[in-house]
Amino acid sequence: MGKLILGIDAGNYRAKTAGPYGVDSYRTSICDWFPRNIEEDFGEDDMEFAYEGRRGYAGTLASYEDQYGGGAMYGDSKAHVDTLIRALLAIYRYTQKYCPGFTRFDIVAGQPIISHKPGEKRKLADLLRGKHTITVNGATYRYEIGEVGIAAEGSGAFMAAPRKGTYRIIDVGSGTVNCATITDNRHINTASATFNYGVETTGGRDNIDNIARAVIRSTTQLKWRQSDNVLVCGGIASDLLPLLAEHYADIAPLIPQLNAHSGAQIHLPTYANAVGFYEIARLAYG
Repeated sequence: MGKLILGIDAGNYRAKTAGPYGVDSYRTSICDWFPRNIEEDFGEDDMEFAYEGRRGYAGTLASYEDQYGGGAMYGDSKAHVDTLIRALLAIYRYTQKYCPGFTRFDIVAGQPIISHKPGEKRKLADLLRGKHTITVNGATYRYEIGEVGIAAEGSGAFMAAPRKGTYRIIDVGSGTVNCATITDNRHINTASATFNYGVETTGGRDNIDNIARAVIRSTTQLKWRQSDNVLVCGGIASDLLPLLAEHYADIAPLIPQLNAHSGAQIHLPTYANAVGFYEIARLAYG
């Protein structure tokens, strides 16, 4: 069996995976293993894993059972072992859902714009690349990740629905907000940035008004204009967009189109990075 090409957006709140058969998503909380007297089910993504001596729980189960606060590692870089575990669990879920038997993969994953630098990109790629053995829910899987590309979050999402001209991308995540400017498919550094706040670090959906105001202030610092073409993606895009529209007149959700084996698939804006990463991987490694 050949290699499977995937785009993996290993977010702090949910991981999103896109590939030739469709998309998948799961809650990315991770907590240390402990014996459970009552084995309650919390969601379809409940997982117990073991990787290189580390045992733990992942998915919705971990978000409830974690004793030390949230089960996520926030920050402006994803070059740490939790990202590797999230990616391996994303591969496990995708192959089990769509195409059991694949063991070799070429992938594109993401980093926030602020840490999309050669050293950080290389660090994350080196972490992901290679042979990995992981046990999930009692079964052992051996995966080999060959080619690894690292894309900038927000900018990479644009590839899920590319178009000519200049567009501003607002990618609101759980721990960061990536604001990217794309002109004719080229990332413009001086008008792009990562801001170190997100949905889960600023009070969640109940604080949506303040998040919207913060995003407007942040993008104003980048000298974005009210008349600019703005696209919004991320898990709260539909909630945030009407509030941002009070400032930006030409604003719309970034609707990703996945080029799947079965034909074009349209997905929610929360999958924009994953689909964009897959499109980059498909063009680079396909």
